[in-house]
Amino acid sequence: MKIKLTILFLIIFQIGYSQQYDTVVIEDENIDKNNEIYKTGNVYVYDYEIIQDGEKCKLKSNKGMFARSDFELVPIGTDSIGVDKIHLIVQPVENADRTNGNQTQISYLQEPIFASVASTGAVENGKNVWIHPIRKGFFNSLETAPFPFVKKPLKIGTEWTDQMNIGQGWGNEMWGQWEGQLLQTYNYKIVAKEKIKTKLGEIDCFVIESTAKSSLGTTKLKSYFSEKLGFVRLEYELMNDLKMNMWLIDTKTGKEFNDTRTFFQTKEYIKH
Repeated sequence: MKIKLTILFLIIFQIGYSQQYDTVVIEDENIDKNNEIYKTGNVYVYDYEIIQDGEKCKLKSNKGMFARSDFELVPIGTDSIGVDKIHLIVQPVENADRTNGNQTQISYLQEPIFASVASTGAVENGKNVWIHPIRKGFFNSLETAPFPFVKKPLKIGTEWTDQMNIGQGWGNEMWGQWEGQLLQTYNYKIVAKEKIKTKLGEIDCFVIESTAKSSLGTTKLKSYFSEKLGFVRLEYELMNDLKMNMWLIDTKTGKEFNDTRTFFQTKEYIKH
């Protein structure tokens, strides 16, 4: 029992060191009610690709966090893809049950198996929009990159910085390893406004270029942010020439979600 409690403490400690964006303005009240994009009941479906050594891949399997992470990449086009799409759902939740205090509850699911729900937080208000990325299995790598983040008012040329420590449990030989805490210094800048083509049609987006610098080197995120749909495209450049792209392909609004027990029984997260 003592060993299990120690492991639990270490996991909580590691996660705690992933919530230190000091310039993110977080509200104390109306945490969900003032959201204009990430409203409770909304669903955002993303396609993705992982580029390793110039080859486009997806995940055959993907589970776990920290040292328990287990994943396998396979080339796109094979018949053994186990994670084809990523679903972000915005769940209604009581304040006492929020995974991250004073943040809108969001959860990530992996299609088509829908074997697990990974919950975390997002912030949306009149000052900024900030989202914690998916962090299961391979996606632990995204902890080493800038998080999707934009400051308001949206204006080309706006620039800001931030910092965060992340624990060594997020490391992996594929995207970098370290001991203790890794201090990352972030720089963000809104560089353009572009109309991009998506499966949802042409969407006007502000383009945010960001970097995360640390003793390991520099990672990058180029994000495309829509005032109506949020982050519609994310282009990551990680360590060791590893890249990952995510892009929005579908949305749903006003949905009710199954409780955890029903979800695990049916593998369906939307209540019918």
